[in-house]
Amino acid sequence: MTTWNRKDIKEKAKTSFKANFWKCVATALILAVVGGGSAGAFGGSGGNAFSNRDGESGGHSINLVNEDWNFSFDADMNDDEGNILIGVGPIDEQDESTEEITEAQEEPEVIDIPAEAMVAFVVVMAVASLFIFAIALAVDAFIANPLELGCKRFFRRNLDEPASISNIAFAFDSNYKNICKTMFLRDLYTVLWCMLFIIPGVVKAYEYKMIPYLLSENPEMTTEQAFAESKKLMTGNKWKAFVLDLSFILWDIASILTCGLAGIFWVAPYKASTQAALYEAVKYGTTTEAKAVNA
Repeated sequence: MTTWNRKDIKEKAKTSFKANFWKCVATALILAVVGGGSAGAFGGSGGNAFSNRDGESGGHSINLVNEDWNFSFDADMNDDEGNILIGVGPIDEQDESTEEITEAQEEPEVIDIPAEAMVAFVVVMAVASLFIFAIALAVDAFIANPLELGCKRFFRRNLDEPASISNIAFAFDSNYKNICKTMFLRDLYTVLWCMLFIIPGVVKAYEYKMIPYLLSENPEMTTEQAFAESKKLMTGNKWKAFVLDLSFILWDIASILTCGLAGIFWVAPYKASTQAALYEAVKYGTTTEAKAVNA
């Protein structure tokens, strides 16, 4: 096991990043996007409000209310043929709250929707979701992962001299299929471990941490070799690497407080440079004795 310390690694990372500032910022931004760093949260009701109400039907009715319309659904309200009845109607102009419509208000118009139509709608939505998921998976495997590897190659080479941004496209011209396969399996195995237990998933993520850097130096390396070599390099280093990541927590807070500006122009490229310096340390020895990356 090689010897390294956080201070040396972060100092070298900071120096190399500052020497090639704008290219590092641009590359780190690309890395954040393709690596999931810019993933947003889904949610929000667009001004609508849901409320459950327990009535005489046994508490299976739902109201969806916005500024102009009231949508009501009662699981116990069916017609003679067993079709689901859904109520839609305007809200009293004098009442803009989301409270249950009183008896004084106009009764909503009842729309008769066959149960078969509801089932068909659910099936269509499921197929559409699977289609979108397949496209996202393909984009991740064939575009995002190769770009991630190229960005990490850039930061690795930038440790020794100002790197060219053309390194980002490295994977597309260097054993592309092998890189896509290995990076995809890295993601798949990590997800599967996380689904089993969160902590083993995190451990495996650190075990696979060096795979992109290894492939960026030797794209001819087989999948089995990449996984085995990354495991070897991270043996005894996973906890130290985790602590290294934690050491950026104050920088992450600063990024939040500046609405992401500190993250874009300092924290993200600083982190990416640090990860590259970590690879150099565990692969070649201490940072002061590290060898130059392969041309």
